[in-house]
Order: sequence, then C-alpha cells, then structure tokens
Amino acid sequence: MIFSRLSGVLALAVTVAGAVDLAAAAPAAAADGWHRPQCGVVQGDGSVTFTRNDGAFLAPTTTAVTPVAYPRLVALSTPNTLVAISKTSIQRSTDAGCSWQQVGGTALNLAAYDLAAGADGTAYAYGVNDQPVFRVRADQISEVAGPVPGDGVAALAVDRTDPRALRAVSKAGQLYDSGDGGATWTVVGSPAGQDEFVYQAAVDPADRDHVIVGTMGNGSYVTFDGGLSWTRSAGVGATPHANGFSVAFSPVDPRTVWLEGYDLSQNDNSARHIWRSTDGGRSFVSVLDGAGPTLINGTRLWPSPADPDVLYFAYGTWFGGYGTDLYRYDASTGRLTSQHNPHDGIADVAFNPADPQVMYLGVVEER
Repeated sequence: MIFSRLSGVLALAVTVAGAVDLAAAAPAAAADGWHRPQCGVVQGDGSVTFTRNDGAFLAPTTTAVTPVAYPRLVALSTPNTLVAISKTSIQRSTDAGCSWQQVGGTALNLAAYDLAAGADGTAYAYGVNDQPVFRVRADQISEVAGPVPGDGVAALAVDRTDPRALRAVSKAGQLYDSGDGGATWTVVGSPAGQDEFVYQAAVDPADRDHVIVGTMGNGSYVTFDGGLSWTRSAGVGATPHANGFSVAFSPVDPRTVWLEGYDLSQNDNSARHIWRSTDGGRSFVSVLDGAGPTLINGTRLWPSPADPDVLYFAYGTWFGGYGTDLYRYDASTGRLTSQHNPHDGIADVAFNPADPQVMYLGVVEER
C-alpha cells in the first residue's frame, strides 16, 4: 500500500498531524528540530507574517504587501521550513518564518492554488480549478499532471512517510491515488454521490481512508473505507439541502470535523453556519452562524493542532477600510473571541510545530 493506515497524511493547510491513539507521540515527532521564530521583523514581500497571541500583534514586515495577494502557506517536516504561494511565485523560509526567498525564477499562474505538505521537506501546490500540480523540493520546482485531465482537485494529501504517495479528491467526489509523485494516478472507490459538485474535501491526517467532502446542495458526505461506501452527514442544515463550502479535520482528534456552509432553508445572515462533528463526520451540530461572526461562502477553517475544541477562522474586506477579524472559537466553553488587524484579509494560517501558539498568517492585499 502506498499509504499505511497509521502512517498519516497532511492535508491542505494542516501542519501538525496526530490522532487519538497517536496524540502523545505525533506532536513531538512533528516538532523535531523546529524552533520558534527568532526575529522581530519578517524579511520578504510582506505577504506572510506571524503572531504569538492569536493575532493581537502581528510581526512587522520589511516590505508592505502589495496587490493582489491571497497567499497560502504550510509548515514542512524539514525543521524550520515553510513554503508559501504569493501572487505568481512559490516562496520558502528556512528560518522558522523570519525570512522568505522565491523558489525558481519563473512566474507561475497560482490563482486558486493551495498547498499540501509531505515527508522529506516536500510540498505540492495544486489548483482547485486548474492543472498542473507543482512539486516543491528544496529550491527545485517540478511540474506533474493532476488526476483529472484539464481540471483541478478539491483536495490533495501527501503521505507523511513517502513524499511521492498522494491522495487526491476530485470535484466530483472521486478519490485518486498516485505512488510516483503525480506522474500517474489510479481511481479508488466510487464517487461520493451521483453528479455531485464538491467545493472542498479533507483527508483524515491519521487514516487516508477517512475522507469528507462538502458539496453543492447536499451538505457533506463521509467515507471510512477509502470511497468504497459513502454516508451523507446528518445535521448539516435544517433540511437536507445545504452547501458545504469548507471542511477540516482536527489534527489531534479526527473524530472532530468542522464544516462551514449555507443552509438553503434560510435566507438571512444566519443561513451561514459553522457545524462541528465529534463522530468523524457522520453527524454535525451548528455551533456558530452568521448572526454572530461574519461568515462568507467558503470561510476557511484552521483547527488548532493542540486542542480539538479550538477553531480559528477569519473575516476581512478592503471595503470601507474595514480590515480583518481573526476569530478563535472554543467549543468546550462556547466562547468566541477575535483580534483585529488592518489587512484586507487572512488567506491562510499555519502553526509552528514547536509552539502552536506561533501562527503564520498569509495576509491579503486587494487594493
């Protein structure tokens, strides 16, 4: 098998792996060799910074971020190394986020691209709507085809022990595996449903056969057997009809799954919800709606790598010079807090493996 059930994968923006039975060992292994950023100012193009206090203070950057920036970022297994997408380039930091350098010298079309991290310091940049897939290893970028000719994928995950072992989820909810870094792909199981459109998918960090997809109009589906069978999640909306825009597993307890979407039975601010599952995605309960924090279609979700009850998400806009709120929600207490900054948004968050209180932020500039 190119993935073992206990080897684990890293999916999307998740940067620290672990499961219920692995929770004691995984954080220590992930943090091996990592340290906190040893700087007060970040050198780079301004699209990535960090905070030590949930966004109350952001480290200043030597250059102000310029339009148009929607950066993605991920922490790698190589100590103190992160990779980021910024505008038309892939960047890398080898000093825990204190300085950033461009990888390769060619401008790339990286709109609507995301990142997945794997073993041996390898990262993959993949398009939600586009081909190709870019494999990043040290200062080298290579190009490979995605599993769906002419189209992107809803998720890409990399085996934590083998950087060439990939699992992808198509926008039709079909699973694909590659054992050669994306050169060839094999269909796995069956699609999540008939003629479904998947907005986003997530692969369990501890069990690659456990996958959840958020769909247009039909909420979410979950599989525990690698796509051989799928179950439609209960509780996503007051009726069976809801859009599941964003999904994410807790890195420390894959029974905990977060989902953001739109309840199509409602038509006011409270139609957008964040739902939470504690049974691996079989059923969900609404924990927040748009009558409280501001939610949009596709609010990105960043579960804490230290506490399965804690979720981070953000809302930001350039309109009226509003800026950005970085939210922290704790399901154990029901408490929602936020910190404000003047950027136009936060496109992505990664956590320092040595100290999850250090959060790396990809900041948005639209104007």
